[in-house]
Formats: sequence, structure tokens, C-alpha cells
Amino acid sequence: MAHVLAGPFACALVSPAHSAGGNSRCAVGPRSPFPPAAALVIAAIRGEIIARGANHVVVESNGVGYKVYVPRQPSHDEVLLHTHHTVREDDQSLYGFESRDELALFEMLISVSGVGPKAGLAILSVARPAEIAGAIASGDAAALARAPGVGKKTAERLIVDLKGKIGRVAGLPVTAGALTVEDDAHAALVALGYTPSEAATALRDAPSKGGATTEERLAAALRATGRTAVAGR
Repeated sequence: MAHVLAGPFACALVSPAHSAGGNSRCAVGPRSPFPPAAALVIAAIRGEIIARGANHVVVESNGVGYKVYVPRQPSHDEVLLHTHHTVREDDQSLYGFESRDELALFEMLISVSGVGPKAGLAILSVARPAEIAGAIASGDAAALARAPGVGKKTAERLIVDLKGKIGRVAGLPVTAGALTVEDDAHAALVALGYTPSEAATALRDAPSKGGATTEERLAAALRATGRTAVAGR
């Protein structure tokens, strides 16, 4: 039986009955200047952000622009992103994170059946890694289901599959109950034109929900971003 590798590195291994002298026969197409896709695993990118989209950035590194999907927009243009590189037959994608802990949690999330990279990014866009870990550890499905596109069943599956593993994410403290179900300041920022991930990022350094009014938290978030509304969103 022949085993075939498709592409310019195609090679058919044939049995001795089909090859004179019992040697394997290799059919080599045009030589490619690039190594096979499996060898091109991009684990990190350091460079300058030259474009930003709703869910991605373009990072220029050594003259090449890499499109990297992110859970939230980095605050600086010079970045080091730890990346998860997916290679499929018809697509290659990069998912970038500003910390190794966040990357580790993302890879743990997408290891659950039915949870793809888009869902993993959505979950990481609404809270810090420690808060997500806390929601999983405490079985808070409602908090996890706040992420866009993540329903109750997916949230429950995450808890069942990861509750006993979440503490093993290196360097990731678990903050139980840190995710809140409702946040009026977050909703107000979204109404002003911020994406959910931008709103969550803007509120990170604002006073806690119980320590200030919604208006005070909203004002602090707007000061942190230096803008009052986002036009054209």
C-alpha cells in the first residue's frame, strides 16, 4: 500500500513488489524555498502594530505584517505577543496574547470539545485570566456565558472538563467569584461605541463595582482611554 504526502514534497513509498530492487520510490515535484507548513510554528511575535481591527492587530516584524487575532487591543504599539498558531488545510491563523498565562488558559479552553479559537477569544475578552479561572473553579456557568457566542451548555462543558485542571495553569491565581453577571458601566461603554473587549480593558483600572458609582467608574474608564465616544462603530 502506498503512503502519499501531498504537495511539492510528495513522496510515494511503494512495496518491494512494485519497485525494482526493493527500494522506495520518491516522486519529487518542484522544490519549494519554504519548509513544510508543520515546521512553521510561530510561538511569539515582537514588533510594531501598524493596523488594528475589531478583533485583530497587524504586527510588523522584520518587514512582514502578521495578522494576529487578540482578545483585546494591546495598549501600546510596540508589542511582544505570545501566539497560538493553527495550521489547517485551507487556512493558517495566529492568536496573540500579552502574557504566557493568558496563552496557557486559551489553549486549555480550546482543548474542550466544541470550543474553538473564536469562543476562546470571546471568553478571554470579558475578564482577566484569573477571573475566568475563578469562574471555572467555582462552577459559575452564568459568568462564563457572558462571553459573546458562548451559551450555557458550552459554559457548563468548560466547567465539567476543566474544573479539576484549572489550578495547574502555571502562575495563574484563581480568584473565585470575580466575574460579575451585570455591569452597568461596561454596558454604558458599549453603548458609547466601545467593543465588549475594549470596555472590559478600560474598566480594569477603574474602581471596583462596589467601591464607586456607575458614573464614577465610567468617568475613570473614559479618562484611561482618553476618549469619550467611538465614532463609526
